[in-house]
Amino acid sequence: MPIVTEKSVLGSNNDEAYLYQLVNLNNKRRYVGVHKGSANDDYLHSSRNVELKKELQEDDFSYEILEYGSYKEMSQREHIILLESDAKNNDEFYNLSNGFAQYNEPDFKKVKNLFDQIKDDFYPKKKEPLSEHENMDALQVRFQNHGDHQKTIAEYVTVARGDTENCFGKGKGLVVVVFEGRGARGSDLRIDGNHSVHGSISSGLAHSINVIRIPYDVNQDFTDLEIRMLANLLNKKDEVARKEMSEQDAIKYVLDNNASGVNWNADINVKALKAFGFNGNKGNGKISTILTKAKQLIDSRSKRVDNGLIWIDYSAEQHKTTLSDTADAYKTKTCCVKVMSSGLYRLDRLLEYLRNQNMIKEEIKSLMVIIYHPNTTKKSEWPALITKWKAIQDTFLKGSGFKIDYEVMPSWTKDLSETVE
Repeated sequence: MPIVTEKSVLGSNNDEAYLYQLVNLNNKRRYVGVHKGSANDDYLHSSRNVELKKELQEDDFSYEILEYGSYKEMSQREHIILLESDAKNNDEFYNLSNGFAQYNEPDFKKVKNLFDQIKDDFYPKKKEPLSEHENMDALQVRFQNHGDHQKTIAEYVTVARGDTENCFGKGKGLVVVVFEGRGARGSDLRIDGNHSVHGSISSGLAHSINVIRIPYDVNQDFTDLEIRMLANLLNKKDEVARKEMSEQDAIKYVLDNNASGVNWNADINVKALKAFGFNGNKGNGKISTILTKAKQLIDSRSKRVDNGLIWIDYSAEQHKTTLSDTADAYKTKTCCVKVMSSGLYRLDRLLEYLRNQNMIKEEIKSLMVIIYHPNTTKKSEWPALITKWKAIQDTFLKGSGFKIDYEVMPSWTKDLSETVE
């Protein structure tokens, strides 16, 4: 029997594809692949490796689904895994190629290595005149410049009488990081320290600042994506005496990557956000919030460009009224109404609400649930979610005389009078 064990992650009905691996239990060689389709469609592999096909008939193999997601993202994950091990030239793999990149992905290890070198003082700090930095090309990785932080720096520098090296305490001062030769027309590029430079200048007392310079022969092979990742690492949330990276900065990072072809929920984005100091993962915590908000902006921009549509925010007053009016229209002597976000859908609460309404008024036997979507991610997840729970709901309510129906509110609009699903 070729498949003897299965230890796979769970997917959902929304998943377009999955990443899997086959492992020969006799010699531990493995094959990593991607399949576009369901995990239940009897697919095994698409390898042209004759040796793999032969050994599948003779040896015991384990089969494991590693991850679910879009076909593009799963293909990218396959490529990264195979490339890291150089699978096509590695006897531990059956793969005949290293797959194909779906987009240019920043090299996290390379970026983290340079970050660690900067933090470990591998590149020396040298004082330079502030005048050399005032008009230098600068990388903008923040969502916005923070005037309050710049003002705070100016105040500390003023109290320290212009001493930018010790303005936050002995040995705790301001540092600027510069990539030599990476600005416009071969000029230098400041990737970290914009607030430090302009705050020091506005104090009126400072004349110099510590600078870490990364030589061109070191930084020349860093892509724009990798430079942005490094700049955000330098602003990670646990930095002392800095304006730490905000949620909006993190969203901007995901949007900038997406503009370069990186999927909004790419594994490299999750890895970077963790390194920036945010907690969680794709499905939970602050990282999930950041990715969801970025996806909302990406979808909204796309709809606006393609169709001139804007997302309906049902927390806004005018749309709250629409929800209320819709609910009122469904209320009858025998039907009660509940407004619910698809992001907070709970069948148990609906059943409890219907029971309580029936206890108050015995003639109430039905419930109309008005569903609105809080964001595009929840909207895309809704069909699979309601299919699953409605089957359970109908099983429990069958023959009871009670029923629950759903009305889904439109999500996009051109103006307040024209809405589309």
